[in-house]
Amino acid sequence: MWYEQLYSGAITIFFVWGACLMSYPFNRLDVHRAYRRNYGNLERLICHFTTFNNNFRIQLSQRDHRLTGNQYVISGLNAIPDA
Repeated sequence: MWYEQLYSGAITIFFVWGACLMSYPFNRLDVHRAYRRNYGNLERLICHFTTFNNNFRIQLSQRDHRLTGNQYVISGLNAIPDA
């Protein structure tokens, strides 16, 4: 009947909701932040408006992936090899 679909919908919504909530404690344990990457900082906004680049967040992630091999490992200037 129609009410049998409510159970599967409720279970699906519960698991999606749980997955969204469980990322916070695991990120706090792993990287000590609420999110894996912090794209909302002031430096990003300054760089974004000075370079007029709409894809700066994606390029920042690609830069770290290119330098360290992992997009979640945030790298600084010391990760860039000398020429």
